[in-house]
Amino acid sequence: MPAKMRIYFLAIVTFILCLSTQIGVPALPRLSSEFGADQQEIAAILSSTLMTLVVLQFFSGILADRYGRRAVLVSGAALGGLTSLLCAFAPNWQMLLALRILGGAADAIAMPALLGLAAEISEGRQGTFFGVLRSSQGLSFILAPSIGGWLSLYSLRAPFVADALLSFAACAVLFVFVRGGKIEAGHRLDLSELAQVFSQRRTWAFALFSATNNFAFPILAAFVPIKALALGYEAWQIALLLAMESLGFTVASFLVGRLADRLGRRPFVIAAQPFIVLSCAALFLARDLTSLVAWYTLFGLASGTTFLLGLVMMADVTPQERAATTLGMFDAGIDLVIFFAPMVGITASKAIGLDAALALAGVPAVAAFVVALSVGETPHPPPHAGEG
Repeated sequence: MPAKMRIYFLAIVTFILCLSTQIGVPALPRLSSEFGADQQEIAAILSSTLMTLVVLQFFSGILADRYGRRAVLVSGAALGGLTSLLCAFAPNWQMLLALRILGGAADAIAMPALLGLAAEISEGRQGTFFGVLRSSQGLSFILAPSIGGWLSLYSLRAPFVADALLSFAACAVLFVFVRGGKIEAGHRLDLSELAQVFSQRRTWAFALFSATNNFAFPILAAFVPIKALALGYEAWQIALLLAMESLGFTVASFLVGRLADRLGRRPFVIAAQPFIVLSCAALFLARDLTSLVAWYTLFGLASGTTFLLGLVMMADVTPQERAATTLGMFDAGIDLVIFFAPMVGITASKAIGLDAALALAGVPAVAAFVVALSVGETPHPPPHAGEG
């Protein structure tokens, strides 16, 4: 099967897996509350999957490079489906918490394998291939809350059954349609090789490009709805605002990856940073829904661009035989920023005000712009080389 077809099947798998991991979230607070969990325990249940994913992903990519990306991806998806199915029958909140942690471990097994497999079959078109994956991920984040909320009207356990069925469907797609490239399983971890990769200045530059989104997005996701509420807008209008940002992120991921394969990554990374700064400053000044939607959509476009291309540039310089390990660690590292950014935003909002915290979200983009000017282009195909 041509690589182009394989990446679209892999995109379907990405969409299904990301949809499944989010579809149960709307039901979790109420289900946990019915089990007698207090607010802190509910927060632990909601955050446990992401926290487990970030911590274990630093190491789980080793499994994919050692035993094969496709086999490990299928295993992670199957484990995720099983834990979700068990969530539907959890008798108490403690069991629900344990299963959510196990589900995070399943995601940690699957995600580096997914990144490694994409790098393996991309054949020099990392921008296009990773752009397809990120846009699939963004689309799932748009749809999952609505689907999960609708299913929860029938039963609070129904979203978890749907989660399990989706995960098992992803396994079937992987098993039937997706094959690896030329890299064989059996690569052993070489710490000196990893140390060499992560000691390079350009690796930290690529991490900064992606982390710019992961710093700004959690702050804006928390404070933009609060500002909209303070301006008197209804829940559906706030939902529209959030959906437009996600749509901008998704569109940028799909289009910019393709363009970056033709024109290079560096120009787009450089261009994205001023737009992030501008959109954050404009959100600080905005006083009506139209302005909020316009600037938040622009933020989604710009942040999606830099988030994608940081990973793409890292994939460009990563040897394929250790792509799952290296890209898994890279992805986990930039995800750590998500934990710290809201604390920075909350602390800053107390000192300088809520609106000013929106402008603060764009500060790392200033540093990313300066760094992007000094970082060279990474290898990519010449124009039209990736067609067909």
